[in-house]
Amino acid sequence: MTQPVRSILRRGLLAAGGTLLAAAVAGKCRATGTDGAGDGAQAADEAADGAAAPSPHAQALAAIRRESPRPLPALQFTDAAGAARTLAAYAGHGLVLNFWATWCAPCVAEMPALDALAPRLSAAGLLVLPVSLDRGGAAVVQAFYRSHAVTHLPVLLDARLSAMSALGLSGVPTTLLVDRAGREVGRIEGPVQWNAPDAPAVLGRLLA
Repeated sequence: MTQPVRSILRRGLLAAGGTLLAAAVAGKCRATGTDGAGDGAQAADEAADGAAAPSPHAQALAAIRRESPRPLPALQFTDAAGAARTLAAYAGHGLVLNFWATWCAPCVAEMPALDALAPRLSAAGLLVLPVSLDRGGAAVVQAFYRSHAVTHLPVLLDARLSAMSALGLSGVPTTLLVDRAGREVGRIEGPVQWNAPDAPAVLGRLLA
């Protein structure tokens, strides 16, 4: 992608700044092929059985799903050492694949919660993979991690926006939920409050 496209992404991102989970709670986040009604029914059943009802944040996460899992194109990133990494290398793990950038205010706001989420998911074989669009390379992301005390997330880069283009993404932050078979089961456009107490359980169900 060219520099003007990146500028468009940035303008769209800034216009959406500060929304956090409001759009998702209102049902306005992208949810291809479903309206989330099935999850609402499940929540009602759980409440009727005496189980604790999911938080509004977890309900929003549960609503962002596809009717059918979708195969993903071959995706390639680079790591902190500049080595190529492919999505196929993470086969067998459920993934929270988050596209972000250090110049993106909503991305910055959700990064500490994503960092805290990572160890909560790892025991279940689920990984949080943040993919930065920063053109400054690994040094920019590493400096950001140090200044924001991010310690549980890898450094992955898509500086040329090739993965963004292959996925047809129009802005950041955007998060793909990828199941253990490497298929997209959900897509969230915009920031999310990932530190909801029941987020790991909801993600575990979605990424099984």
